[in-house]
Amino acid sequence: MSAEAIINNDQVKIFELLNSGDIPRINAFITLYERLFPEYAHYSLRLRRRTQLPSEARTGHKVHYWLIEYQNTPIGLFMFRYISSRKCGAGTALALDPGARGIKVNGKSLTAFLFEKVLSQLKEDALSMGHSKSFGMVAEIEHLGLMKRFEKLGMLELPVKYFEPVFPPEANELPREEVVDKIRFIPAHFTIMPHPESNHKSFSSKILKDFALAFLVDHYNLDENHYKVQEVLRSIA
Repeated sequence: MSAEAIINNDQVKIFELLNSGDIPRINAFITLYERLFPEYAHYSLRLRRRTQLPSEARTGHKVHYWLIEYQNTPIGLFMFRYISSRKCGAGTALALDPGARGIKVNGKSLTAFLFEKVLSQLKEDALSMGHSKSFGMVAEIEHLGLMKRFEKLGMLELPVKYFEPVFPPEANELPREEVVDKIRFIPAHFTIMPHPESNHKSFSSKILKDFALAFLVDHYNLDENHYKVQEVLRSIA
């Protein structure tokens, strides 16, 4: 089976891998992930399992695993989801091979091109779930330098004291409570790439809390009463 090329722009192609059965491209996706995110390589088993499921396997979520190819060579990946209850997307991973970062598409950087396509996809997801628009894509950014580069493309840092959960390697039959106890929380910049049509430069406390819960509760499956979730929510004025 072969994954669908949802974008075929001259030399750049983007493939949707979920439920595709495209084993060679799934393998390339996992290999890229492990190489570009070595500190999170232990997530690769989870990612491989998720590729076997359809986008809407979880009610209220539309998940996307994109593999980016240039001249038929895998060079990057983008993982994100639209979360209906929060009316926003959650960008969970973007990575490009260092040698591919100078690629231009339609006169703009490959990264700018990808953000444009993701925001378009999130709007499509929102419409399919009965919403007139999406706020955009919320993201955790660990490194200040990366955030500054993304700010030049329109990303906004949100006024939230945020902590990213890093889960331990999988262990057979380990109770969920023990897994949660082993989570490390690391400080991260909490950001949004707003949809161009949203016209939002700032957000209410309720919306900011929804953005935080989109990651911590909806994506990471933490309990809203978890002490770290509550600490993040208390930081929102």
